[in-house]
Amino acid sequence: MNISMIKIHLFNSLFGLALCLSFFSHQIVHADNTQQANEFLNAYEALSKGRLYDSNHLRGYILHPYLEYERIKQNLKKTNNNTLIEFINLNRNNWLGSDINTELLKRLAKQRQWGNVLKFYQKGQGGNKAKCVGLEAQLRTRPSQALFNEAITLWKSGNQRPNVCNPLFNLMKQKGLITDQLAWQRITLAMNKGRTSLSRALSKHLYEPSLVSLWVNVRKNPSKHLNNKRLKKNDARSRQIIAYGIKRLARKDRNSARQKWRKAQKQYTFSHATKADVDSYIAVRDAKDHKPHALKDFAVIPANLRSDEANLWMARLALRHGDWRKLRAAIGSMNPTDRNKDQWRYWQAHSSKRLGDKNAHKQLQGIARNASFYGFLAADELNAPYSRLLQQERNWSALTPKIRNIKAIQRATELFSLNLPKQAKKEWKWAMKNLNKNDQLVAAAYALEINQPFLAIITVSGTKDWNQVGLRFPLKYQNLVKKSARANGIVPAWVYGIMRRESAFDPVIKSSANARGLMQVLPSTAKGVAKSLGIRNHRISDLYIPEKNTNIGAAYMSQMLKRFKGNYAKATASYNAGPHRIPRWLPKQTISAPRWIESIPFDETRNYVRAVMSYTTIYDHKLHYRNRSNLRLSQRLQAIGPQ
Repeated sequence: MNISMIKIHLFNSLFGLALCLSFFSHQIVHADNTQQANEFLNAYEALSKGRLYDSNHLRGYILHPYLEYERIKQNLKKTNNNTLIEFINLNRNNWLGSDINTELLKRLAKQRQWGNVLKFYQKGQGGNKAKCVGLEAQLRTRPSQALFNEAITLWKSGNQRPNVCNPLFNLMKQKGLITDQLAWQRITLAMNKGRTSLSRALSKHLYEPSLVSLWVNVRKNPSKHLNNKRLKKNDARSRQIIAYGIKRLARKDRNSARQKWRKAQKQYTFSHATKADVDSYIAVRDAKDHKPHALKDFAVIPANLRSDEANLWMARLALRHGDWRKLRAAIGSMNPTDRNKDQWRYWQAHSSKRLGDKNAHKQLQGIARNASFYGFLAADELNAPYSRLLQQERNWSALTPKIRNIKAIQRATELFSLNLPKQAKKEWKWAMKNLNKNDQLVAAAYALEINQPFLAIITVSGTKDWNQVGLRFPLKYQNLVKKSARANGIVPAWVYGIMRRESAFDPVIKSSANARGLMQVLPSTAKGVAKSLGIRNHRISDLYIPEKNTNIGAAYMSQMLKRFKGNYAKATASYNAGPHRIPRWLPKQTISAPRWIESIPFDETRNYVRAVMSYTTIYDHKLHYRNRSNLRLSQRLQAIGPQ
């Protein structure tokens, strides 16, 4: 199952996916005045469809601004500036006012009222649409080098910018800011992200626009187009396209890529950095296939020129093969951000211990304080308790009234009660921007009070306080989880681990891969499992029913656990990536599960298995610590051997 929903480090990206949901089935605080709420819903539906509706009697209702907002949005072209300004002034502290403010800025820019644009432009609000208009106004009225630099930074993106930015970019072109070189830099960013349409559109800024079409063709079919006559020139852009094409070729045929690369190096004067980049890329592809020779290939690349990904995969391959000295060398070559993560601090300490370093014990102690996969592994090596799980969870109830009194939170709560989660999450996100870290944690606790665990989890993720075990791992659907686990012969903690990772307890969530519900089950998988369980008349919509979804998900987990003879790491990896891939990833010699997990070639699956196993450990502690029947992480990680 290809799940991309819960990637905790990307907070804004996770909010964007949540806003796509159409309804919530959770029970939460309901509107005090049911009649008023029902009238609001009738008015909101009518106005959002462009129909007339007299809503003056709802002016005292907390969600009344939404009615005025819809009235304006549906008749934006006919609404005069004064009406927009009046609405903005009345709604400066919510996202509705900010959105209309952006519409006003766009209108004022078209009317070339630059003074008024600057009057209403608020830096940091309205996203790139407002930023583009604001920068254009400033460059037209009071240009400076600092503003030029800010505009260039906005321009230099591999992603498509809003259409409202085009006048700014045209102005930059007129002023000579968008040079051939700057355009090529942005095209490079776009091509590296696979944005071929954007790259073609940007080619108009080049002296040789046809070169972009050639580059796109090389991307599609490197074997054919790397031989193009234009690329015979030994110039910088030809060399860049050739190096790019050889890396693309290496994705499917590394032998051909190596041959073309050896030949190309005789014909062109590649820089040392480019050589190292291509060599790193090919070696990484070999390492992901667990080819032993990749370790030697990594070693001949100068350490200061190896790519970040190459250093990571050099470490993973050394770890898989138990080469502790090369593992330490690879970790030492990593950039500081990677090297200082718990993951590599743990493996650095582990390798030091294997090599007899007396400081390993102290290094492990620092990691063992965290409630994480590596924190638990470090504690297991030290035979130490899981100290973070033993700490008493903070009582937030005395602090949540402060959050409850915030207007945006009140609107969000009311919107959730009316099954308008898209709007509710916008209110919530707006409120979080104005809160410090501690208040955001209190807000997460309040989200649990109103039965919004998904919201609590992503709110905590915004603070990056990963040790907030109580807020991050609520015991939702406990009876359902235990019942489904018991019926399918698996432990409830593992069901919780999968459910928490897959959906964060949102029963109506749908992934980009079409997986659905609490356990994020694909319809095709659900159909097969339902048949094996003797369930008749199974419908795709059943996957949004918690009881049915959890039972099917737990049954599939049970099937995977039996298929892989009780091995949790393999079964968990198969739940995410499919069981057919597991045999390809097995080692030739038996190794520990943590070493095998680290060598899984799919980033998503590797992160998934670590997360699920650590979440399982946390929930096992929550469910069974009092009767001392919970297992430690290492007890659930059986060794991995050949097929």
